[in-house]
Amino acid sequence: MEPYSYFSRALSPSLPYPSPSSSASFQLPPQLGEGSDQWTFEENKRFEIALSEVDLGAPDLFENLQSRVPEKTIWQIKKHFEELFEDIEKIEMGIIPIPEYNTTTTHVKSNPISQPRKKGTTWTDEEHQLFLEGLQKYGKGDWKSIARHCVVSRNPTQVASHAQKYFLRLRNSAESQQNADGECSTSYKL
Repeated sequence: MEPYSYFSRALSPSLPYPSPSSSASFQLPPQLGEGSDQWTFEENKRFEIALSEVDLGAPDLFENLQSRVPEKTIWQIKKHFEELFEDIEKIEMGIIPIPEYNTTTTHVKSNPISQPRKKGTTWTDEEHQLFLEGLQKYGKGDWKSIARHCVVSRNPTQVASHAQKYFLRLRNSAESQQNADGECSTSYKL
């Protein structure tokens, strides 16, 4: 299947939109001139999501789309829909090449007002003691219970991180003790 043919096949000629070749283009009222038809990234995104979720054959298609992008009028929705359909037809006919999108991974922040990442705060002796009690009570691996019932000032991820460092320190301490006692600590696994 060609990249954009699903869209044109989904839209049958009986739907309430003009074909790009017809002369029945949508005429905007005079108060909606060229400058008032600017679409933000967010509006475009909501429009695209709405297109994928609504019934394209419904008689109230444009009203459904407009309810998803309430900043736009029905006329602006119809015009935007028509322009999108024309672009897709031009791409399918080979008039406009298929856009080459960036295939590299981009990192998008989920929260646009996100704070810079905070450095971790050092665990207090009291928190560590509570961690050890929780470890004894709930066992290794139940970080959620330890965070919820023992070290309430830390979340499960922080408890797991602390545990990882704690067990690493224990292992390193045991290895250095073995070295001090004159035992060979180099053990290679093949």
